[in-house]
Amino acid sequence: MRTQEKQFLKNKTMKKLIAILVMMLSPVLFYAQSAFDQFDDKDGIDVVSLDKTMLDLAGDDLKLAKDEQNLVTKFTKDLKQLKVYSTEVKKYKNQIADAVKKYVRDNNMESLVSVKDDGETVKVYARHNRSDETIEEVLVFVDSGKKDETVLVTFTGKVKL
Repeated sequence: MRTQEKQFLKNKTMKKLIAILVMMLSPVLFYAQSAFDQFDDKDGIDVVSLDKTMLDLAGDDLKLAKDEQNLVTKFTKDLKQLKVYSTEVKKYKNQIADAVKKYVRDNNMESLVSVKDDGETVKVYARHNRSDETIEEVLVFVDSGKKDETVLVTFTGKVKL
């Protein structure tokens, strides 16, 4: 009887441990999908979203030379989504900037390019998988400071290096 009780307690403890781990990890697992979704329905933020089908169509419809067309097709074939957020509202400019900083930090994204010119900052970040030499996500963040608009462009998918 004692062995059965121990086994029961082990199973119960294991189930609790698994449940706690799932609850702890679920925000991390779904964070990439929702990190910037909070800006989708805000008045004052313009959002353009292109899914896989539209990206494929756009790549096919370009009138380019064959080698350029092949390069575009190679780049777009494994992209899942492209999203552009744009605002001139100061409150949202600050919120987007904060969300980008947090997302870059939490997802170990690398800074590829940073350019400052005439009060405007452009930063390009990427997250890539070194094992198969692909870029999985790219963020382009344009902060015009107090002038004009702030723009965030996100690419998700896989692009071979």
